[in-house]
Amino acid sequence: MKIAAAVFATLLQVLLTCNACAHGDHKPKHGGIMGRGDEEISVELVVEKGTATLYIEDDSGTPLPAEKVKGTLSLVGPGRPAQEAKLIPASDNKLTAKGLAPVPGDRLRARLILPNGDELSAVFSFR
Repeated sequence: MKIAAAVFATLLQVLLTCNACAHGDHKPKHGGIMGRGDEEISVELVVEKGTATLYIEDDSGTPLPAEKVKGTLSLVGPGRPAQEAKLIPASDNKLTAKGLAPVPGDRLRARLILPNGDELSAVFSFR
C-alpha cells in the first residue's frame, strides 16, 4: 500500500509540474487554486468547511455546465493513506466533494468525465 501511495504521489508531482509550466496564465475567480486539465478547460479548487468545490470553465472563461459531469477527487498526503471522494454537480459550473480534509503540502487530483465522454485530469498542490 505504501508503494502504491508513493507511486501515486510521484505521478501527481510530475503532473503538477507540467501543469504549472504550461498553464500558469489563469487567475482564480473564487479565491481558490488553479489547475488545468488541457488546453481547453480550466479548473479552480476551493476548500471551505469540509467541502471541496471545483469550478470548471473553458479557456475563454465561460462557465461549463456541471450537471452532466462525473468524477472523483483524490487526496494524497505525506505519511497518510490516499483518500477519494465522489464529485457531485452542485450548480452551474460547480462540483462538490465532501469528506476530504487537505492540509498544506497535500496533492489533490480531480478526474472528470465530461458529457461528451472526454476525460480530464487536473492536479492541485494545497497551500
